[in-house]
Amino acid sequence: MFYLFIIVGMMIISMFIYMYYHFKVPKETNLALKLITSFWFVLLGIIAIFLREDKNINLSIMMLIGLICGFLGDAILGLRKTNAESNKVFFCMGLMVFMIGNIFYSRVYLTFSDYPQYAYFFIAMVIAVILIAIFELTKIKLGYLRAPNYIYTYVSSFLLTAVALGIVSPVTTGKILALFGVISFITSDIILNYLYFKKVNPVRFRVFKYINILTYYLGQTLIALSIYFLI
Repeated sequence: MFYLFIIVGMMIISMFIYMYYHFKVPKETNLALKLITSFWFVLLGIIAIFLREDKNINLSIMMLIGLICGFLGDAILGLRKTNAESNKVFFCMGLMVFMIGNIFYSRVYLTFSDYPQYAYFFIAMVIAVILIAIFELTKIKLGYLRAPNYIYTYVSSFLLTAVALGIVSPVTTGKILALFGVISFITSDIILNYLYFKKVNPVRFRVFKYINILTYYLGQTLIALSIYFLI
């Protein structure tokens, strides 16, 4: 556990450095700071796997793949800011990589629940419809990215459903960490939609961006920590 706390501490320091310089440095430097911060939650997942005594290697690998997808997604979305000509391509690629990561997370959490399969798909659809309705009512301008964005919304809703239904039998520290991690992770995604697709005044944009960074790294950290307790 000591090593896990050390890594979490390093990530927190790295995250606050990234946040402090986010609006003060060139885009390339900003991307480097972001990837350094993201590296820590991947390392946290790796160390969590090695520290466990009763390892389930298959589930551990799937969780690690999800974390690596998060790191790669950060890199790809970061590249869209440094290359305006390929903005659309990088965004779609980043969305796809994060979606793959969410699918791997969902696959792991589904093993901890015995509800009928249709329950997951139905509940996820309800959550996705609610989120989509909010996006439409608040007039987020998704344009040509509406379809892929809403598909991603459904996959994220399925992830939330899987971890929420899996928490009840029995409740464990790992499952609680995973639930709050996924909620925080999805919250960061929702905020990101408003940052990317809705005009926000500069002051509010900065506040939203800081909240986005905090919720994203909190989510990924809790998910990585859940490996130690959950699997």
